[in-house]
Amino acid sequence: MKRAQVIDLLIKLKEEYSQVDTSIPEIDRLYENLKDFPFDVACENVRQHMLTNPWPPKIAQIRGGASDLRDQRKFKDQTAEYFAERDKAQAAAKPMPTGWKEALYARLNKGTAAQ
Repeated sequence: MKRAQVIDLLIKLKEEYSQVDTSIPEIDRLYENLKDFPFDVACENVRQHMLTNPWPPKIAQIRGGASDLRDQRKFKDQTAEYFAERDKAQAAAKPMPTGWKEALYARLNKGTAAQ
């Protein structure tokens, strides 16, 4: 996250929580703790926090849930890939040859008759 993005995040927080500190030292502190964190994930975490909490989020809450979101995206991608493979397999599927089931039953019956 860039410093300007930290300021954008603080603006969003200030709109919802009037008690948010927007001083230069606070910007520096947040930047130091969020510079390695993706801005879009932080925005989503803040948005979710605002929906359910009357108090501003701490750094841990801004960062929190990143692994959950990444896991959700990964699982969503894996599921889409699985269904694409299933669709491909279904398109390539061919019906079994005529009489295969009857031939199998006949072979099985021969085996049981011999005992």
